[in-house]
Amino acid sequence: MAGTTVPEIYCWEITADDLKIYLASTRKGALRIGLSLEIESGCGAFFEKVFPNAIVRMDFHLNRPLIEGVEAALLNRPLTKHLDIDLSFTHFQWLTLKAIEMIPFGETRTYGEIGRMLGKPGSARAVGQALKFNPLPLIFP
Repeated sequence: MAGTTVPEIYCWEITADDLKIYLASTRKGALRIGLSLEIESGCGAFFEKVFPNAIVRMDFHLNRPLIEGVEAALLNRPLTKHLDIDLSFTHFQWLTLKAIEMIPFGETRTYGEIGRMLGKPGSARAVGQALKFNPLPLIFP
């Protein structure tokens, strides 16, 4: 289609024990984390399935902030720097992700508790649905 730009996605992969962690960013920020216990053919092939209309290239530098965030999570440490992200969320999804950012590191909350944090008691199911599509699961656990 004329005038349409093909998005460029930059990927990298790291391994933690048997877990493959595929990272994707754009020039604007973090885009997606993929997790796999399967033997895949690399982050390029992984993200070409997720983003079939994109150009996918390996790039450590553009993924460095995301790599540092994932490594902090794997070491049970909080994220020490702001992480730019390149994602679109509904208002409720964004509020839910911001709420789980407020949970002290190392602590957990139920979906019902998160709903109450949002001032929406009884929204446990909606919180679960918002987190079901979480594209950055190690950053927003």
